[in-house]
Amino acid sequence: METKLSPIQLYALTLVFLLGTSIIFGTPRLVPDTWLVDLLTIVPSFLLAGLYMLLIRLGGGGNLFDMLVGAWGKAAGRLLILAYTVYFLYIASRNLRDMLELVMTALLRTTPGELVIVLFVPIVAYAAVGGIAALGRLSVLIALMVMMFFTTLTFLLILSGSVDSERLLPFLSEGFGKVAGSVFRSSLWFPYGELVVFLVFHSRLGGPGAIGKAGTYALLSSAAVLTFSDVLQICTLGIENKQYSVFALLDAARLINVANFITRMDALVAFIFIFGVLLKAAVLLYAGARGAAFLFKADVSRFGYPLALLIGSLSLLVSRNYAEHVSEGLIYAMYWLHLPLQFAVPLATLLLLRIRKPKGANA
Repeated sequence: METKLSPIQLYALTLVFLLGTSIIFGTPRLVPDTWLVDLLTIVPSFLLAGLYMLLIRLGGGGNLFDMLVGAWGKAAGRLLILAYTVYFLYIASRNLRDMLELVMTALLRTTPGELVIVLFVPIVAYAAVGGIAALGRLSVLIALMVMMFFTTLTFLLILSGSVDSERLLPFLSEGFGKVAGSVFRSSLWFPYGELVVFLVFHSRLGGPGAIGKAGTYALLSSAAVLTFSDVLQICTLGIENKQYSVFALLDAARLINVANFITRMDALVAFIFIFGVLLKAAVLLYAGARGAAFLFKADVSRFGYPLALLIGSLSLLVSRNYAEHVSEGLIYAMYWLHLPLQFAVPLATLLLLRIRKPKGANA
């Protein structure tokens, strides 16, 4: 019998996955009012999550890979499974590269990046090989630590007098249209669209009712945290400084100065990020391993460590520098990977499953 996650584990897993790298990088700085973008994104994110819930209900208990074969046929379905497997591993490698960039900036400036990846990847692999039950238990601990570190960071910034609400002005300086456009150009697909990975192992998360309830709370919580994080960064750095900062939350943490005793709490930001990346990369790696196991009809545990080595290597090769890494994520990955695999293929799969469903069958 499959081990299913408890409601609190499912909530924590979804929340940490959504916050993952986005709590540090936040909304792509396409407009000044990034906090409003985060707030508005919650509406289309519920619609996108609703699409995934419809797939779960119509899939007859099968996972994403079963749905693809059932809707598209064996040949086309297996090609799409391969595409999703590569996609999950690619996103995992990008998360590792994000972590590497921040750690090299905040903590280990002179340490070779290859050494950081070599030390971190086995931990990700070990977490992924443990399966979804282990990831669920780990997510509760990580959620508590991330929120504790983030709360401490907020408290210290306020205590040091670095927060000024007037820095939120001017409001909607570029108009509402650009804010709304930013929602659909980037913020919806990162991080909310990445929830498509949960279709791979939704049967181990509980029934549609449990997933829907925990997912609703997680979506609302993540939107609240991300909005507050952006507000905090703007109130600390100002709109212009935040917009052109590489790691805005890290720069905000550097302004902490409580009685000239507690200063430069860069490590808090690094810990928030490292724990988030650990869980998110492990979830993506586990999904990629399940895809490989489905294609090669082998046990999923055989692919955990080899694929971990692959994403570790890819994280170093995915781009030559941070500017190229960001550009690739905002342009090429957004339009060539996120939009098709997070929205177009799931929507087409849902329609095909509806067409193929025997007339009169229960939904």
